[in-house]
Amino acid sequence: MGKPNYESSKLNDISEACKQASIELERVGKSTDSISAISDLVVPTLKHLISSAPSYFKLDADQLREALDSRETTIYSTMCVLTEMDELAMSVESAAASIGAIIDDINSTVNGINDGINSVLNGGNSDYNDDNSQGATDHE
Repeated sequence: MGKPNYESSKLNDISEACKQASIELERVGKSTDSISAISDLVVPTLKHLISSAPSYFKLDADQLREALDSRETTIYSTMCVLTEMDELAMSVESAAASIGAIIDDINSTVNGINDGINSVLNGGNSDYNDDNSQGATDHE
């Protein structure tokens, strides 16, 4: 009677792991939405700057200095935006790794439950041992 209760408690572990995976997926969604929004803003802005750039040969010294200063500001701003996108991408990578670990943990728990069920169905003659059912852990 101990094994069925044990296996039943493992279902709670699976449920908790699924909740944690759902939280991680939500984080991934928010990060990817932010990356897309940033791209939607940056790409058209840069295209406009490139297409409307003045011919440097037609500018006097003050106008050329102003155009180059503007370019430097644009390059710096773009670098800041790309840095933010890189941080968001790292967040997505971290959450994806966490989701992978949760899925591995769920799979391990399910395999342990299956071994326990097979053990009961086979009258205790399976290779079941408690090490196969490690249980879900908190990956947050």
